[in-house]
Amino acid sequence: MMKPAIVYVTRTGHCRTLAEMASRVVGGKVWEIGDRERRSGFFGFIRSGRQSTFNMATPIEDPNADLRDIDTLILVTPIWAGRLAPPVRTWMRSHIEEVRGKRIFLIASNSGGSTVRLQQSFEKEFLPIDGLLSVPIQLSEEQKLNKLEAFLGKS
Repeated sequence: MMKPAIVYVTRTGHCRTLAEMASRVVGGKVWEIGDRERRSGFFGFIRSGRQSTFNMATPIEDPNADLRDIDTLILVTPIWAGRLAPPVRTWMRSHIEEVRGKRIFLIASNSGGSTVRLQQSFEKEFLPIDGLLSVPIQLSEEQKLNKLEAFLGKS
């Protein structure tokens, strides 16, 4: 039986939806990383992509997720410029020792691009992952749920 913690950041609300769906599939508490950066509008979009490209960590409000009794971490993150969203990087940097030795799954919200760079950069900077699921934003709610059930059900 999986004992997960689900941690996410969202700019548009899509990752929140995915995190809540994942919680319905496997249980586990959902924790939102608060992003302190302004990301709205064109300049926010450009700034976010730049921060991701250069592997920057940015200020967050840490949700203080209780990671003591979990065996699995499910990170739900948007892909920005092919890489991890900076608030998730900030969170991982401060919690890497707590998640070491646990199973790690990434659920990546994107518009259909490749997730190869995301996985490579995450594993280079942090830890190996046990699975990565890409969930394009344009899928229907039913399609998203089906993907999550197939991905998390086999875990």
